[in-house]
Amino acid sequence: MSDVPATRGLYGQRPSKSADAARRREFERLAAMSPRERVLLALSLKERMRFMGVSAARPPTGDVNRK
Repeated sequence: MSDVPATRGLYGQRPSKSADAARRREFERLAAMSPRERVLLALSLKERMRFMGVSAARPPTGDVNRK
């Protein structure tokens, strides 16, 4: 038995096997990328965030009445 607790998802349920497999495939895809591909991916994600109006530099504030 391991001393490390089992990973739990939202509300403590176990992650599904399909979610584990998808997460593993995504990790393998990112690990297989060249450094150039990783930079291009990061830049495209930053551009998408800017398009959505989310600032990558600082988290949004909780004040919804600000204009």
